[in-house]
Amino acid sequence: AFSASSPHLSLAALVRNRDVYCATVWFLLYQLQQEAPRPKRVTCPQEMESRPKYYGREFHGVISRGHADELLAGTEAAYLIRESQRQPGTHTLALRFGHQTLNYRLFYDGKHFVGEKRFESVHDLVTDALITLYIETKAAEYIAKMTTNPIYEHLGYTSLLKDKTVHRLSHGRTEPRRVVMMEGTETLPRLSSILDGHSDFNRDTLLSGSRDP
Repeated sequence: AFSASSPHLSLAALVRNRDVYCATVWFLLYQLQQEAPRPKRVTCPQEMESRPKYYGREFHGVISRGHADELLAGTEAAYLIRESQRQPGTHTLALRFGHQTLNYRLFYDGKHFVGEKRFESVHDLVTDALITLYIETKAAEYIAKMTTNPIYEHLGYTSLLKDKTVHRLSHGRTEPRRVVMMEGTETLPRLSSILDGHSDFNRDTLLSGSRDP
């Protein structure tokens, strides 16, 4: 075992413990990804003539934020799409996570997106959001514990994790970080994307109550 009293660490020891560290983190992320809730589409009971061709029965037309919240209440990972009352023609993704309804402005240019990353379907987009939301929610405490381990102090990971992850996750509601998806198949999220603070689903894309009723 390594401690603060060990002034010299061989390169082999550093590499070996770095590999253990990386393997531990990746295993954690894999486990959390498998545990993440799966999307539950809330369908509109009637056919909507105003429904864009690129949306399905998850489109509910012009309804209020409050009505959307009522439709999603009590069902974790439930989602629907609504048209804004204040700005006709603009669409909002309402997603239930952590016992609250999150609202994101939704765009389409041949693919669906709320930020830079494009998706073939709304289902894929919601899957991405749920995985990253879940990972950050569950991983924060685990990563915080890792920063107190002397091994990681020697390897220089403690300050990195504290500065980029623990500090950010300790302030208010956590936001999801991007998960890489290739050809419709879920893959492990990149560790760097969790640490670097970049996301398609963040405070810039999350709609406040005053901006979208």
